[in-house]
Amino acid sequence: MITITIYKKPDDQYKGFQILGHADSVEEGADLVCCSVSVLTITLVNSLEAFTEDEYTFTEQEDLGLVQVIFPQNAGDQATLLLKSFELGLHGIEEEYGDWLQVITKEV
Repeated sequence: MITITIYKKPDDQYKGFQILGHADSVEEGADLVCCSVSVLTITLVNSLEAFTEDEYTFTEQEDLGLVQVIFPQNAGDQATLLLKSFELGLHGIEEEYGDWLQVITKEV
């Protein structure tokens, strides 16, 4: 199962997210859940780099299915819009494939 934790402050400001695990819903390379999460995540990280000036730390460990992005400061307006879109997409996948994906929002 893929567990995605979205970190937000009490005022709904994004502080980052962590993705952990593999869906293993079907054989490797044909896993729509994993592919969908990967595409959203790669697009988000590339968009943060290309379209914002926000600083963040990026951690990845492929064998664990770990991707983590943490903003030392609150995410800026452009990054917030990108993160909202990312979160919307993840919840859409969760609605359809909840047996393999869980999205959690954690207040930090």
